[in-house]
Amino acid sequence: MRWFFISFLIIYLGAHYYIFHRVSSDLRLTHNASVWFLLVICLLAFFGVFNQIFIYHHAGHNANFNFVIEFAYIWVGMLSIAFTLLFFGNILFIFFKNPQIRFYITSTALFLTVFVTIYSYINVKVNSPIVKKIEIKVPNLSVDKFTIVQISDMHINLLTKPAEIKKIVAMVNSLNPDIVAMTGDFIDTDISQTFQDYDIDKIKSKYGIFAVSGNHEYYRGIDKFKTSMDNIGYTLIDNKNILINDIIYIAGISDFKASKRFGYEISDFGKAFEGIDFLKPVIFLSHQPEAFAGAEKYPFTLQLSGHTHAGQVPPFDIIEKIIFKHFYGLYNEDGKYIYVTSGTRWWGPPLRLFSKSEIVYIQLYRGN
Repeated sequence: MRWFFISFLIIYLGAHYYIFHRVSSDLRLTHNASVWFLLVICLLAFFGVFNQIFIYHHAGHNANFNFVIEFAYIWVGMLSIAFTLLFFGNILFIFFKNPQIRFYITSTALFLTVFVTIYSYINVKVNSPIVKKIEIKVPNLSVDKFTIVQISDMHINLLTKPAEIKKIVAMVNSLNPDIVAMTGDFIDTDISQTFQDYDIDKIKSKYGIFAVSGNHEYYRGIDKFKTSMDNIGYTLIDNKNILINDIIYIAGISDFKASKRFGYEISDFGKAFEGIDFLKPVIFLSHQPEAFAGAEKYPFTLQLSGHTHAGQVPPFDIIEKIIFKHFYGLYNEDGKYIYVTSGTRWWGPPLRLFSKSEIVYIQLYRGN
């Protein structure tokens, strides 16, 4: 974790310097203007780090602090958008070397940064999440129809307004699913004693709510997460499986990467699929979509994952499309399906450019 923080700090401060250098140079700021701009950039850089290290842990549900923290997160998202647009502007400089054109390109990038940030914020806050409907035909399904609602990457933390989660609960219940699958990163704080505030214990389904851990459950305390699941009444299926009403199996693993890093209840595909009758459909839950490589030797039907958030904002959407084979959406891998959701909420900056937060409504039908 220490080296991760150091690497993040280098990239984070480097992005601030890059923006300062580009703006002061391309817009030909005067010396005094450059000094003032540098001061603002330094304050914003400090503000973003200070937010993570101190304010977040001491804000509680103080509305004034919550506004400050959200603004700090928005700045981090705005920083990444600005860096991306300025970087692509830098590429244009290969073809346009005139200083005046550089001025216009950089000015346009800054204008677009503000516009994209505002749009991305509205995209998160208005009409979100959406219900994403998926239909899959399953030849060995013993009933005509079986429905699953997938929620993922809720990231409930000190800033989360109970009304936002209650809205999600109501939307899930309106779909009347056979089961609910929660694919990790459910919490970013201990809610073992406060879960009633969010009504998350009131999610209803015919056969139960089944959950697996994500990397953030390990970051915030996997034992606290397990206690929360017990208190709320969700069934945790890390490295185990359950047969549901003799119709379908649901199997899951602990977080594919964080469990190894922390050396605790390490993900185990053998245990997850142990004793399964593969003549029946098998739904496999893994927070990280990359777990498909370790699970594909087992004849499961559908893998449900999250984690990627569909990138949320540039350049992360570009980078993750390169890193992840299964980035977002439904994939068919030689008869095995994998769906990677964009997440029911978001992490960090409340911003989304090319994606929506979603509740996934999966309808399994009997048929080829």
